Amino acid sequence: MKRVAIIAEGQTEAIFVRELLSRVIDPSEFSFSYIKLNADRMERVREYSSPNPEIHFQIINVQNDERVLSVIKDMETGLVESGLFGKILGIRDMYSQEYDDLSNGAINDHITTKIMEKQNDIIQTMTYRNIIKLYYCIMEIEAWFLSMYNVFPKLDPKLTVEYIEENLGFNLKRIDPQKEFFKPSRQLNEIFELCQWKYRKSEDNIEKFVSRIEVTDIDNAKENNRCSCSNDFYQGIKNPV
Repeated sequence: MKRVAIIAEGQTEAIFVRELLSRVIDPSEFSFSYIKLNADRMERVREYSSPNPEIHFQIINVQNDERVLSVIKDMETGLVESGLFGKILGIRDMYSQEYDDLSNGAINDHITTKIMEKQNDIIQTMTYRNIIKLYYCIMEIEAWFLSMYNVFPKLDPKLTVEYIEENLGFNLKRIDPQKEFFKPSRQLNEIFELCQWKYRKSEDNIEKFVSRIEVTDIDNAKENNRCSCSNDFYQGIKNPV
C-alpha cells in the first residue's frame, strides 16, 4: 500500500485536507489518520479506512506555520527509512509575520517568490528532497474557501454571490482571492457576519464550511485559474505518488 505523509500548518489546513480526500479520491481507495502534534507528543484525532485501501494518508497538524518545514526536516528520515512513507507533502499559508514585515501589509509577488525559493533551498538540503513537496496557500487557506463561492448559500440561502457583492463590494465569481486579499480570513469573517456569525478559525467554523464542499465547488474554484495554488495542491493529493 502506498503511504503519504501530509504536514499541515494548523487545524484549518488539516481538517480541510481530511475532507478534501473524499472529494478528489474514491473513498473506497484510501485510509487516513489525523494526528495533532503537541510539543513532541502525537495525539491521534480521527481515523478512517476503507476495507481494502490502496493508499494511506497520515495528516499531521503541527499547529504553527513556521514549523511545517522544520517538522518535515526532523521527521523525513524516520518517515522514509521506516519503509512506510514514499511521499511527504507540506501545506502552509504564505501569510506570516515575516511576510507582513517585508511587504508592509500588501501582496507582493516578488516577496512571494523569494520566500518560496528560500524554503525550496532548505528542502534541497534534505536527504529525501526528491519525495518532498511544499504547497502554499496564498495568502491564507481562506482564499481557497472564498473561491468556492457556491458553498456560502449552503451555509445560509441569502449568501449568494449577488448578496455578498451588494453588502461587501466584491464579486466572488469575478475576483481571484489569491490576488485580491492580503488576509482573506478577514473577508471570510465579513461574510459570516452577514449572518450574525463570527469566523474565528475554530473547529466548529471550519467543520461548518468544509462539510458542505462538493466536487462542483472545487471545480468552481478552478474557474479562470482562480486560486491557482489550490489546484496545484488538489492535483498533488489526487496523484501523490
